[in-house]
Amino acid sequence: MGWVLLALAACAPDDSCDDARFDEVGPYASGVTTLDVDGVLVEVWYPASLESTAGLARDVYDMRDTLPADTRATIPADAPTTYVMDAYRDVPVASGSFPVVYFSHGLGGFRLQSTAITTHLARWGYVVVAPEHAERNLEAVLLATRGEGAITDEAVDQITAAHARMQTENEAGGFFAGNLDLSRVAIGGHSAGGGAVQVLVDDGALGVTSWFGLATVAAPLRSTTPGVMLGGTVDTLATERAMTDLWTNRTTASSGAFVEIANAGHLAFTDICLIGRERGGVLQIAQDAGLELDDLIVQLATDGCQQGALPAEQSWPVTRHYLVAHLRATLGAPGEGLDDSGLYGVDGCFDGLVASVSER
Repeated sequence: MGWVLLALAACAPDDSCDDARFDEVGPYASGVTTLDVDGVLVEVWYPASLESTAGLARDVYDMRDTLPADTRATIPADAPTTYVMDAYRDVPVASGSFPVVYFSHGLGGFRLQSTAITTHLARWGYVVVAPEHAERNLEAVLLATRGEGAITDEAVDQITAAHARMQTENEAGGFFAGNLDLSRVAIGGHSAGGGAVQVLVDDGALGVTSWFGLATVAAPLRSTTPGVMLGGTVDTLATERAMTDLWTNRTTASSGAFVEIANAGHLAFTDICLIGRERGGVLQIAQDAGLELDDLIVQLATDGCQQGALPAEQSWPVTRHYLVAHLRATLGAPGEGLDDSGLYGVDGCFDGLVASVSER
């Protein structure tokens, strides 16, 4: 279909904007559970019935749990380091057969970093599986900047192992016991997580039929598997130029779209900017506790949270919509066939948040 550049325009006609509805919550609640796969913690978000969550409190994670033990001890007990997920711990899986999406977090990130996205996908009927990449997560990067240990990347092996575990969990007696459709598999990643996406899509080992990349400069190079990339125009890590060049220079004929979110930064695809915002953010909390942080940590902790950048939560409707629309177009909606409604021609429906869309 060639290249089409859709510049920011006035709002599309009402009938087109009717398709731009996947930023709204889906028909399910989101459950969440944690698996231990050969010593690697793996978080799984999944569709649950709305009735099963009645009267329950949403699950909470504490970002201080991602820090080295000695660093964690310096953070005051009353510091606002928690985040309430739109998910409920260990509730029953909804009835149905659901596609599976693997998610790889970025350098200095953690498996729970993007629950604003992972829970949303679960609410639309996708099971999202996110391993903790302990060799390059926040704790590992903090230790490495102190000269304690080296950063490596074992994400490909960890996702492959998680896939094998999901096959086991889909058997009788497993947590999912027949609720997984492992013939419909996607993979996505944020930042450095794009490297695992590139390898696992290009080598075909998981049978992936769809992929996405968020604020990343790595993407599949040989595969014709359709994909979507999203980035922010003020990102200083996965820059607008770098992502544009990556998308433009990919040699495969795969279909998809590259969406740029106006004035969004690197962390717009995570929960991190909202954690501790009332105290100046996680970086300020750490600095107030007397921690001295490397320049890399400062950049990783602030890109997209800084004054003047689009508040992260204002970018989420765009990300949520395009990811759900892409998964429906490539994996299908649970129990249904492929549906490409809402994937193209809706960029004008987000009140100026979409800077541009490049389609193939």
